[in-house]
Amino acid sequence: MTDWHTHILPGMDDGSRDAEESLDMLAALADQQVSEVVMTPHFYAQAESPARFLKRRRKAQEQLAHAIESRTAEGAELPSCVAGVEVYYFDQLWQLDAEELRALCIGSSNILMVEMPETPWETRVYDTLEKLMYRKSVTPLIAHVDRCMDAITDSQAFDRLIADGLLVQLNTAAFEGMRSKRKAFRWMKSGRVHRIGSDCHNMQNRKPDIASAVRTVQKSLGEEAVRFYFAPVSETKR
Repeated sequence: MTDWHTHILPGMDDGSRDAEESLDMLAALADQQVSEVVMTPHFYAQAESPARFLKRRRKAQEQLAHAIESRTAEGAELPSCVAGVEVYYFDQLWQLDAEELRALCIGSSNILMVEMPETPWETRVYDTLEKLMYRKSVTPLIAHVDRCMDAITDSQAFDRLIADGLLVQLNTAAFEGMRSKRKAFRWMKSGRVHRIGSDCHNMQNRKPDIASAVRTVQKSLGEEAVRFYFAPVSETKR
């Protein structure tokens, strides 16, 4: 299984503080049968350039890779890690240089995780997503849609984008409350959710938790649904 949303890269954002905590988070996910982790640190264009962010990410990846090598040499089995980003939405996102956009995508895919506004989406928001898809050949992956469901003002425009390839990610936290759980399953059954992630940040109050979500999905929708929502990056093409 793949955890599609994590803040495991050390020292990048409000997630893992250091490589040791990152290793503990990876070990926790391994114990839950997760074999692949998408690392999605926050990127805010108003705070730094893509080039500076990508340079920081490379250093964090090198630090984590070294720590993983040491831990696996001791016999530990940890999930493989795929580099990604959680880009905070801005209207000019589609105007980024094509090479920069590709570098921000998940692994070698054309999938770009975007954290959307939780305030009502104006027409320009749908236009920006559309331009990413049609002008830049980038597939947006909406991060933790459970936080912004009520902000989607034009459901028809949203569903058209999904039909054309837009991807949607749900957080495991959506299954924790009865109301949010019911809404999550309505969206899943209507084809509005494609992947699930833990959005883990640390080993204290936002721990990696995939297992409980897997049990919930399996009980309600079956094993095939588990394979779909937690499918690896290599099998995700739109």
